[in-house]
Order: sequence, then structure tokens, then C-alpha cells
Amino acid sequence: MTMNGAAAAASRPAQRLAARLPGLLLGCAGALAAIAVWSLASHALQGGGGVLNRLPGPLAVLRELARYVEGDFARDLVSSLRVFAIGWVLGVVAATLIGLVLGRSALAGAVFLPVVEAIRPVSSIAWVPLSIVWFGFGLGSKVFLVGLAVFLVVIVYAVDGCSRVPTDLERTASMLGMRRLQRFRHLILPSTLIEVLIGSRVALMAGWGTVIVAELVAADSGLGAHLIGVEQSYDVPAVMAAMISFGLSGFVMNALFTRLERHIVPWRRDATQDAP
Repeated sequence: MTMNGAAAAASRPAQRLAARLPGLLLGCAGALAAIAVWSLASHALQGGGGVLNRLPGPLAVLRELARYVEGDFARDLVSSLRVFAIGWVLGVVAATLIGLVLGRSALAGAVFLPVVEAIRPVSSIAWVPLSIVWFGFGLGSKVFLVGLAVFLVVIVYAVDGCSRVPTDLERTASMLGMRRLQRFRHLILPSTLIEVLIGSRVALMAGWGTVIVAELVAADSGLGAHLIGVEQSYDVPAVMAAMISFGLSGFVMNALFTRLERHIVPWRRDATQDAP
């Protein structure tokens, strides 16, 4: 590598940091503004009586969050991540396989896609009674709820990616001697998997949000079980601390997956940076 090439390679991290710095500063400013509004609202509502004095300040919530992190947070997080990981993987795999069938078969798509679209608006909470009847109060019911939430997001991307391959491209590949299995492997499957990857990141938050719904129903461990426990004791700072821990965990997962997506699909990052 020449000196100019080495210098250019060394300057890339600094250039990326400089490009992201304005966004990071704006994000920090937004967080500080939210905390300031929260603190002012907490002081203004003190002594209001009833529910008006039930808004603790940031420091009280921070103390509860620190206490939770020092205590059972790691155990609860592992328990919730276990439910989420199993449900997320099952949902993504099922959506990919079924999406390939619905996207490639016009008859299957015409019959079953309306059913999927009819189910998608139904909230995860509405599935809780059925999940308990079918799977009981154990791991199965929670995994079912998370997997269903992920499936209903990812299948849209899987069907779109499967049917996005241009007909002219498939016809050209056929004329060049590619058999059906080769066209599926080299054209259809890559297009589908790229869209599934994007849908999987979108489904992260759908699945992670469903974890807390599932654990609120019946669980002896997990972030949702902790949340329902402190809620029953009317410990508002602890409730808000549990909500913040859940939100921060989801934020970190989304950031890690976004970083992974940028490495696997680099042209999406380039297209975003080049967009006006």
C-alpha cells in the first residue's frame, strides 16, 4: 500500500465521525431537552394531589434504575432476550419460507396474502388469550406472541423481495441456459434475503415490544415480570426505571443490527449518503 493509500485509509474513520457528529449532537440535545422538560413538569406538578404528584423527577428514576441494574437487571434481561431471540428467529425463518411461496406462486399469493393482510392489523395483545389456551403460561406462549409479531412484519418484505426480480432478467437468465433451480439460487433467493434482512431489523422493535406484553401476562422472570411487580406496589419511579431499561435495551439492539446491516448491504448506506 502506498503512503497516499495508507493516509486515505487512516482518514476514513475521522471522516465518518465528522459526518455523524452533527446527528450525534442533535440527538444529545434532544435528550437533554426532554430531560429538562421532564424535570420542570415534575416540579410543577408536585403537590397537585391525585395523579398529578405521581411524576417523579429524573434523579429519583435514575436512582431506581441504578438499583435495578445492580440487582436483578442482568437476570431479567437474559430471560427476556431468550424469549425474544427464539421468537425472532422462528418468525424470520417462517416469514422467509412462506414469503418465497406466496411471492413466486400467483395462485398461493392470491389466496393467502389477503388473509395475512387481514391478520396484520390485529394487536399482539389480542392474541394473548389464544396463546394461553394453545400453549399455556410457559415459554411457548411468549415465543408464539413474539414470533407472530415478527412474522407479520417480515413476510411483507419477503414477498416484496421475492417478486421484485424483473421478468426480463429471469427471461434472459433462462435464455442463457440457467435452469429453474439456478435462477432461484442466484436471482430470487438473494433478492429475497436482502429484503428479509431489512424487514428483520424493522421487526426487532415489533418483537421486542411484544416481549413485554407476553411477560406481563405470566412470567416469573424477565423485564416484563419486573415491570408488573413494581407496578403492583405503586412504585412509580421503579416503573419508569423499568420502562427506561427496556427502551435502552431495544435501542442498543437496533443500533447493533443497523451496524450489521450496513456491513452486509453497503450499497444502501451509500445510497442514503448520496441522497439529497
